[in-house]
Amino acid sequence: MTAQHLLFLLGVPFFSVVVSAIARRFELNGSLVLVVVGIIVSVIPFIPDYDLEPEFVLMILLPPLLYQAAVETSVPSLRQNWQAVMILSVAMVLVTTMLTGFAMHWLIPEMPLPVAFVLGAVLGPPDTVAAISIARRLGLPRRTVDVLVGEGLFNDATALTAFRIALAAAVGETVTFFDAIGRFLLSAAGGILIGAIVAMIWDPIRYRMRDPRAESSISLILPFVVYITAEAVHVSGVMGVVILGLYLGHRRVRAGYATRMLDTAVWDVIVEILEATVFALIGLQLIPILRDVDFWSGWQLIGYGTAAFAIVVVARFGGVYTFGYLGDQFTRRFRGTPPFRGSAESQAHRVLFVVSWAGMRGVVSLAAALSIPITTNHGEPLPDRELVQFLTLFVVLATLIVQGLTLPPLIRRLGISAMEEVKEDAFAYCSAMSTAANAGLARLEDLEESLPDPAVDRMRDQALWRGERARRYAQQVAAGGPSANATAVDDARRSMLDAERAAIEHLRDSREINDDVYRRVLNQLDLEEAFMERRGGH
Repeated sequence: MTAQHLLFLLGVPFFSVVVSAIARRFELNGSLVLVVVGIIVSVIPFIPDYDLEPEFVLMILLPPLLYQAAVETSVPSLRQNWQAVMILSVAMVLVTTMLTGFAMHWLIPEMPLPVAFVLGAVLGPPDTVAAISIARRLGLPRRTVDVLVGEGLFNDATALTAFRIALAAAVGETVTFFDAIGRFLLSAAGGILIGAIVAMIWDPIRYRMRDPRAESSISLILPFVVYITAEAVHVSGVMGVVILGLYLGHRRVRAGYATRMLDTAVWDVIVEILEATVFALIGLQLIPILRDVDFWSGWQLIGYGTAAFAIVVVARFGGVYTFGYLGDQFTRRFRGTPPFRGSAESQAHRVLFVVSWAGMRGVVSLAAALSIPITTNHGEPLPDRELVQFLTLFVVLATLIVQGLTLPPLIRRLGISAMEEVKEDAFAYCSAMSTAANAGLARLEDLEESLPDPAVDRMRDQALWRGERARRYAQQVAAGGPSANATAVDDARRSMLDAERAAIEHLRDSREINDDVYRRVLNQLDLEEAFMERRGGH
């Protein structure tokens, strides 16, 4: 790798994070801004073309993003919504693959049917990163968010397995229906097994280590270990990483508090870098892919791309509404509870519409398309390989820009809100904090005879203070948000913390305290402000 390529590779994450931060500052959609900036950069003459390596996406970007999303996913919620998640992440992906394949083969007769199915498999899964980030940011009802997050976790496994089967047929292998089903089930089961084995081996080790730095370091490595191991034995690395994350995330209470805090900080930074890089790389592929499709006219490419985009959107709408209304049990998985405007049926209809429109494609589709081999097993050029890659990029850009831009105003227009759930969460938070405080006080009663009275009084006051703060927060949310007085109090406390930091900095600079003492006091002040921020986020 030349110094120029290395500098470019490092420059993409750096400038991606900068652009993302600027977009947030102006309350813009960071992912869309990055895609547009990537497109603009790709057409600048003196900027070298960057050909995206599929292995870079599938082995470097995808495992940590999937792992962290799985860690943050609620296993009880996933279990509650498993029917909707499986239908969207398995049935919908396969339906989209089949419909897109047949439709594009009919539209472009010279495109062989196996190659059309390859295109269908590539376009099958909505983007994990885009779906999760948009769903959580837009304030959708919790159940809808849980379903979209669950879909994002599992649909890549379905699509990549279908892609491998379709590609095997396209390059000349004989693939029967039962062979395809067998490969699909074996790939999923093998990935689940590997992820579960690694998780169950690491969890008790993590519990006994009590070494936050080592635990966090290993948590960075494990997703790659699981993914690469699973892919090496030709099973689903995606499934392995997802199962690993779900298991360890569900049991992370067994880790120490320092490990959880360190993991949160480390993974927040990593996900910020990777997500920004993902969207920038999508835009940067415009010129490299256009370079290889000069066989077709511009109007043909635009027409085929528009048709592929329409097919994908129609397939998702048809599938979501069909499966959504097959039974009342499944329909309830999408409903906000309680309905916020109109009847429950009207609410369900509006949420189903949003779920149908939230089908943005992303970098995994692009990486799969770019991994298509140049020749078949017989040494002949694979037909329409470049066209499949262009259509994939076209649909990815169209869904991210068209659907990504219109989804927020669509949600506002339909009147979908989760405000009632926010209030319910506030009261649940208050109740949980009170329960925790009472448990702590009960334990303190058992221990107070062996402790000095001042220590007992201080610990009792701390427990009561936490419960009181939670109660006041619930009252503020029930009244429509934090009151002006509460906001003023928080602002005053932050100002006090700034003054306290300045004071201890002066003590350090004048050598009245050493750096170790300075860092200990600074850490205590930072923890208090972090608590205030987290409490406000609730």
